[in-house]
Amino acid sequence: MPLLEIRNLVVRYGEIEALRGVTIAVEQGQVVTLLGANGAGKSTTLRAISGLAKPASGDIMFDGHSIAGLGPEAIVRLGISHVPEGRRVFPGLTVKENIMLGASNRKVSASQISREADAMFDLFPDIRAFSNALGWTLSGGQLQMVAVARGLMAKPRLLLLDEPSLGLAPVIVQAVFRIISQIRKDTTVLLVEQNARMGLSVADHGFVLETGRIVLGGKPDELWGNEAIAAAYLGGHAKTHA
Repeated sequence: MPLLEIRNLVVRYGEIEALRGVTIAVEQGQVVTLLGANGAGKSTTLRAISGLAKPASGDIMFDGHSIAGLGPEAIVRLGISHVPEGRRVFPGLTVKENIMLGASNRKVSASQISREADAMFDLFPDIRAFSNALGWTLSGGQLQMVAVARGLMAKPRLLLLDEPSLGLAPVIVQAVFRIISQIRKDTTVLLVEQNARMGLSVADHGFVLETGRIVLGGKPDELWGNEAIAAAYLGGHAKTHA
């Protein structure tokens, strides 16, 4: 049984149908990447899973149980953590305080949360020196690392990552994706990414969304081998990609 299964999901914003019968499955321990152009429905898919967008029809199954229509707090408690696009960090809190907020759904002591936040700096060494720095002082790459660390503090079984490379310098993008490769040992990841090359480099499986529909799914090598998809989303290197 997949950890996450989306069946014929339809989401509407007013008269606009953002998702038109999306069906995907994510197995326990996988990294699955959703690719597609702006407006394809990638972020809406994550918002529907995390309870921020209400399905018009279809179903979302997590660990064999329907979560469609549940609120965000209930979904977090089930073990799903959403790191949205935009690196939303509280500017007036320190880096460590921002990270600790990720554990607000868990019934554990403040001292334990503090220790776990300190342990996050082993996974994110680039922000260790900024533990006591205020959020507004950080660079975009540092903010992204804080946002992912905060998402992991919820101890999720499924981590939803929305455009983690957006607006970052290439060297920082590589650092962020190294972290994604590390966390997959303990956490299943559904990744939305416009940087197809990086998104597929860490993925076990990928899906391509076009105007609210899944048009292709497969292993990364299969997606690279599809010339039409490669030309549209992967820079047109279907024949030359190793």
